[in-house]
Amino acid sequence: MTAGISVANHTIRILNYADSVQEAATAHHDDVLVALYNMHKLFPAYAVITCPVRHDHFFYVSDNCSEVFGYTAGYMSKHFKALSDYFSQVHSADIANVRECMNYLETFMKQQSPETYPQLRIVFHYRFRNADGRYVYLQDEKATLVTEQQKNIHYSLIRNVDEKMLFTGVKMEVFKHDTEIQKLLEYKPSASRNKLSARETDIVRLIKKGLTTKEIAGQLNISHNTVRNIKSKMFEKYNVTNTIELLNLTS
Repeated sequence: MTAGISVANHTIRILNYADSVQEAATAHHDDVLVALYNMHKLFPAYAVITCPVRHDHFFYVSDNCSEVFGYTAGYMSKHFKALSDYFSQVHSADIANVRECMNYLETFMKQQSPETYPQLRIVFHYRFRNADGRYVYLQDEKATLVTEQQKNIHYSLIRNVDEKMLFTGVKMEVFKHDTEIQKLLEYKPSASRNKLSARETDIVRLIKKGLTTKEIAGQLNISHNTVRNIKSKMFEKYNVTNTIELLNLTS
């Protein structure tokens, strides 16, 4: 089973919890499309996409999705209707952490009152391969629109924040939107997994101070090559490609 399919299956199980009170919409209502269109106009930086699993009779993709993904709405509707197809484009270094977030969310949902599910807004942070093959940092907010017929419409508000924010690893945030927005939790898988050894901690601490490899070696009374080897092993251990990513994931 590929990682993308695994994440898709977790998503489906979570949707089952979310629809335990109100059912998912089973008809193509003009008022729903109008609401989604207005949402797209209200949040022009976000692509609005309905959940293809729960709403397989129609798949709404706002026409500004090319600004987020680089793909046209028509292409998205044809090639990313399956959740596994979408998740297959998530960065290979991120997909396992996205899956961990889904596991954590599933446990969280089981502990909540089903009546509160439509009030929850879940935000995922991950990297996605866009149309030109470049990975961009996406902020993916999952939410539910309840129709007048008490049917759930599940949708995502997704924006590209690659040029606005520095990616510091996959994370998930859960908010509750009642009379005001309340942040219930934040979960970052790498924060609990990326525990540095004593020597790694020393090196990262000195990197943060701006010391060169040679200066770090002098401070720790070890060879220049030893510092380079430890840094190289940390890159492999934490699945990063440069010092900035390493500092982000270990901070």
